[in-house]
Amino acid sequence: MTVILLCGAAGSGKSTYARRLEDDGWIRLSFDVETWRRGVRSLPAPPEILGEIEDELRVRLVEAVAAGRDVVVDLSFSTRELRDAYRELVANLGIVAGTVHLPVDMSTAVERVRQRRNTGPDDYRLTDEAVRAHVEGFEAPTFAEHPLQVVDGDLALRHACLADVDELLEFWSGSAENASRPQDSEAAVQRLLVRDPAAVIVAELDDRIVGTVIAGWDGWRAHLYRLAVGPEARGRGIARRLMRHAEHRLVDLGATRLDAMVLDGNEAGAAVWRAAGYAPQGEWSRWVKPVGPQEAAAGATVE
Repeated sequence: MTVILLCGAAGSGKSTYARRLEDDGWIRLSFDVETWRRGVRSLPAPPEILGEIEDELRVRLVEAVAAGRDVVVDLSFSTRELRDAYRELVANLGIVAGTVHLPVDMSTAVERVRQRRNTGPDDYRLTDEAVRAHVEGFEAPTFAEHPLQVVDGDLALRHACLADVDELLEFWSGSAENASRPQDSEAAVQRLLVRDPAAVIVAELDDRIVGTVIAGWDGWRAHLYRLAVGPEARGRGIARRLMRHAEHRLVDLGATRLDAMVLDGNEAGAAVWRAAGYAPQGEWSRWVKPVGPQEAAAGATVE
């Protein structure tokens, strides 16, 4: 059973996304559908009707979860406060709600809404001013909100999960290999995802991982690791988008300074970090001490 909070400004394509899930058997809960059903033909609807719809949708959501149905809640979810409220509602039922965000730029949103003809609940007309206000005031989710998926054209960015461990190890072996770091292991990646399920962000094309970044946060310091993009997917700005989302997560958690691990000699990688505003910190050096079973065994033979 899955519950998705569908999040996006006017013109982002939420209704199209929700209808596809509905066609696959999901229950769709929609403000616009309920507003249209009540005879409202222009937005915004009267506050008393919106309150009535809100109460009804919450009841129907609880009933659907109790029945074991997959549900997509098709609201704008334009604020963190509203998303948190629905996540709490579902968490009280023993379910973790995922958020799917469909970003949209201003010009695209305005043009899409201009094509509407007021023929149904997914076709409400809005003025250009209303659309602009909605896009400008929209509080986009960050990857500090777990679990999150951002659907950006044919690219999807999401939190990694335990089911991704094998694919992550395979991806890193070919796209993020570095002989100077300890060997990755299934257990180590699993520990990371259990300790901080929101730390690893992956980019996918056609349901295949093509990029990653680890946004590590210990409550005090913020570190970025494993920014990697597969050779076949480079040149599309994926690294830049991964970095931006990782930064937003860390800032949202309270970070005031970000640091990144960049391999010396990786000129292409260094160029990406510099373009994003990062620079080497000359007054510091990184000191390391290898530890673990292999190093301990080697050290035991030395007298």
